[in-house]
Amino acid sequence: MAVRHLPDLEHFILFRDPFSYCAHPHLVVLKNGDWVMVFNRAPRREIILHPPEDPHYYNVIMRSKDEGQSWSTPRVAPGYDWHGVECGGLTALQDGSLLLNQYRFQWLPLETAQRREKAAGLTFPEDWGDLMRKAGETNPAELIPLDIRERFPWARMNGGAYVHHSLDGGLTWSGRAEIETRPFAGGYGMRGGVQLENGEIIMPLSDIPNYRQVFVVKSLDGGRTWCAPSMVAQGDDFEFEEPCPILLAGGEILILLRDNRSHSLYSVRSADGGHNWSNPEPTGILGYPASLILLQNGNLLCVYGVRYPPFGIQAVVSGDGGCTWQTENPWLIRGDLPNRDLGYPAAVLTSRGSVYCVYYGQDASGVTCIQASQFTIPGEIGDSHCKLMN
Repeated sequence: MAVRHLPDLEHFILFRDPFSYCAHPHLVVLKNGDWVMVFNRAPRREIILHPPEDPHYYNVIMRSKDEGQSWSTPRVAPGYDWHGVECGGLTALQDGSLLLNQYRFQWLPLETAQRREKAAGLTFPEDWGDLMRKAGETNPAELIPLDIRERFPWARMNGGAYVHHSLDGGLTWSGRAEIETRPFAGGYGMRGGVQLENGEIIMPLSDIPNYRQVFVVKSLDGGRTWCAPSMVAQGDDFEFEEPCPILLAGGEILILLRDNRSHSLYSVRSADGGHNWSNPEPTGILGYPASLILLQNGNLLCVYGVRYPPFGIQAVVSGDGGCTWQTENPWLIRGDLPNRDLGYPAAVLTSRGSVYCVYYGQDASGVTCIQASQFTIPGEIGDSHCKLMN
């Protein structure tokens, strides 16, 4: 496999704080053309802790009125009492409003948790510490401290899935709905949902904290209430999570899924508004998670993180609605990031026809920060002037 290089490729750092760990961005375009990005922010630590391990994570919002040329200062969303959350997802609606979906864990001081250590659903530091040692994905095993309860004196329990509603592009949040996820343990999604032509919203979520199957919930009233969940993808040989949906031009819904067994992407699709779903099919894309763009000529562009050399961000194209992907020669967006502490790209199209892709990774000094790349779409991918199709 040989990567291909993109024309007019530029890289930017959008937000960097040497005292913070910033990661997992998602970016959407509002009806008025404004851009809104959400990402995770927590104190920087001696080892990398992601949201399931640290109660200090907030989702923060940045906005751009000039298609990514400048960005506002990050604001916590929806408020400072919403901490200990997973990655957030955004959904831009047809009426110009914005949804933020979050999953919030319950957190307990270690001593409080120890009094009810046998309680169902309690997760202690040694539980996720052992998983981190085995995975070795973001921290070398030898860096995980043996006295992990002393270093990180907290425990977590299952929490709840929520959707917040904004009428002003994420400046303020005027409403909140809790999603009933039973029989699933919880619902976590980091790429938002899609809105059908009739206004119905379809939002795919991962079963959390199991991270092994994906379901959808639906709203018929702009996200104010949500219907009972229904299964999308599961299997004994798979660990599906972090779904990325897109509404295709003909009304079909395509979802790409991260599979933690194969470290690759699978796809499912629905031709009836999310009532029924196809069986999961491998895409051949070796990376995760995904972000999808529908180009004007009908091609699909998928961007994804690559946690093997060359560490960075890549893109592939499908000319048949995501049934097959041109994985033999992916396009290289970034191939110079220093290690596996990277990924979660989210891409949009500018009014000038270029692709703007946000992601996270370490800079030259080792600070994990929010970065972006912008590039012109090569002629073999799509037309010179493209637009996002909703």
